[in-house]
Amino acid sequence: MRKLSGTHWTPVGIAMKAISFFENSGCNSVLDLGSGVGKFCLIAADSSSIRISGIEQRENLVQLARKIAVNHQLSNLEFIHGDLISLDLSDFDGFYFFNSFEENINSKDSLDRQSTLSSIQHENYINALREKFDALPIKTRIVTYCGEASEIPESYRLVQQSHKGRLRFWEKQI
Repeated sequence: MRKLSGTHWTPVGIAMKAISFFENSGCNSVLDLGSGVGKFCLIAADSSSIRISGIEQRENLVQLARKIAVNHQLSNLEFIHGDLISLDLSDFDGFYFFNSFEENINSKDSLDRQSTLSSIQHENYINALREKFDALPIKTRIVTYCGEASEIPESYRLVQQSHKGRLRFWEKQI
């Protein structure tokens, strides 16, 4: 997993900036969409009192993340094994998204043999997430890292960005 870290998991500095944005915005519960081995979640939970959750479809990665969380005694953290498309997002007021669907269109981003290239699946995930984000209440916050941010609906406003536009901070306006 360490070999894949540079491509798939959030750098520590990015995680710290994201959690700072969520804290300063008054978020109480943040969900990492496609949490992998939980790097963002672990850093966020260790450095914040916000309730942090991660959802990941690969059970082996969820089990590894849970083991690490237990070893570090992080009580404000949970990992969910499942598909984020079927998850109800209404329990969260902040979301972190690090280009989780990229592996569907880029063979270099494949985590395992379960991954198959499918631009249709990629587009379906983007559209479903956009609809879910659009249905959330005003003041919902999203942080995106890398990617085109095509999952962000027009009801959100870009309020801040850094790292040459790769790290973006969004707030729902309407």
